[in-house]
Amino acid sequence: MFESFAELIVSFLPITGKVAGILEYWIYNNLKILFILAVVVFIIGYLRTYFPPEKIRDYLKGKDSIFGYFFASVLGIISPFCTCSTIPIFLGLVSAGVPFGIIITFLFVSPMVNFAAIVVLFGTLGWQITLAYVVGGITVAVSGSLILTRMGMEKHLIDFGLSESPEGEEVNTSRKERLKMAYQEGVDILKQVTPYVLLGVTVGAGIHGLVPEEVITDYLSGAFSVPGAVIIGVPVYTDIMGVIPVAESLISKGLPVGTAVAFMMSVAALSLPQFILLKQAMKKKLLLYYGGVLSLGIIVLGLFLNFIL
Repeated sequence: MFESFAELIVSFLPITGKVAGILEYWIYNNLKILFILAVVVFIIGYLRTYFPPEKIRDYLKGKDSIFGYFFASVLGIISPFCTCSTIPIFLGLVSAGVPFGIIITFLFVSPMVNFAAIVVLFGTLGWQITLAYVVGGITVAVSGSLILTRMGMEKHLIDFGLSESPEGEEVNTSRKERLKMAYQEGVDILKQVTPYVLLGVTVGAGIHGLVPEEVITDYLSGAFSVPGAVIIGVPVYTDIMGVIPVAESLISKGLPVGTAVAFMMSVAALSLPQFILLKQAMKKKLLLYYGGVLSLGIIVLGLFLNFIL
């Protein structure tokens, strides 16, 4: 449907060749990604009205077990999609006394893996890459959290000294109110994410139409491509939804899957603004170890995926 619409629009314009192909790619991918994003954000937003942060916080307390880590991973996947939304939730879990390993797992997963990205990846790159992205992201998160916990990094969290708010009566919210809340949350998230999607698709369209395959296979596929992709991704600040079109174009040109996944994850989870925000809750030593463990996990995952795919 979106592809036919993009072809129709381009057919009315006085352009041909590579320019027409780039524009058609740009229109098609923007429509597809933004449509999927709008639908998924609304559905997840509606479901989340049944699980307010206070209820999740109280449920996670005292569950310092593998089930707690898994639940934190799921929470990270369905949480809001950008750093500016993830960090406040993380800070709330810290101040509420949720076990260290669980909140770090949430912090690892949330920017790297989200449900909308899963749906978009499945529609663009297939189930194998999508499964590798999800399982790999959760594995990196849980293993990294276990490492930091065993190292005793919990003592390097900043003590907020906040007292817990008393529990009030659960509000009986009507379906109409839940739909309204989900709609408003969806609009807010779309406003935040859409500029990144447009930018990402623009870059992806340029790669798709202008970059020869030989450039990718000759210069971006060597032994150091995965660490290089992680290093390049750190100064880039964008949402995971914005980097997916770039990764799709690079893979279509011959970039190894593991390198593309490593780049996606580093852009989403190792951005400089995220570390600046995390200084509110982490002392310098934990911040450095957090970044180091996450970087190493992403590199190992990228190398592994390049080996098996």
